[in-house]
Amino acid sequence: MNRIIGALIVGIGMATATMAAAETAERKVMEQARKDCSSFENGVLTTTRKAIPKIDLTGDGVPDTIIDAHEFRCSSAASMYCGTGGCSLWVIVGDKSYAYLAKGWKVAEWADLKVLLLEVHGSECGGTNLRKCVRAEVWSEGGFYSVSNP
Repeated sequence: MNRIIGALIVGIGMATATMAAAETAERKVMEQARKDCSSFENGVLTTTRKAIPKIDLTGDGVPDTIIDAHEFRCSSAASMYCGTGGCSLWVIVGDKSYAYLAKGWKVAEWADLKVLLLEVHGSECGGTNLRKCVRAEVWSEGGFYSVSNP
């Protein structure tokens, strides 16, 4: 019984440390976004409620953070966070932040995987911006992998 309680305490401590690291990484991304906006004609950054969803992408039971700049608004710059290639998107797992550029995103479930689907610029599929193109990222062996980044 004491081993079970000890294991639970260790597990809770590890989850708490992971969540604290994720909050620090999230804070860094948001601070930089605020600084970037402020640096252009004293802009003010606002976000929608959908800007920072929490989703377990790794399968460890701890919610990971997605920061979607599509939901950012800078009062002094309409296109600060997005362009023809999409918007900045950060995925934070523990203390690591993974940056992407995407026109949109969605999480799909397939077998025991959570798959991060990113609508990306058509050039990633050998075309122009008019070509529809999707990149799929999955968590495996401590990082995100797709066919394009083995």
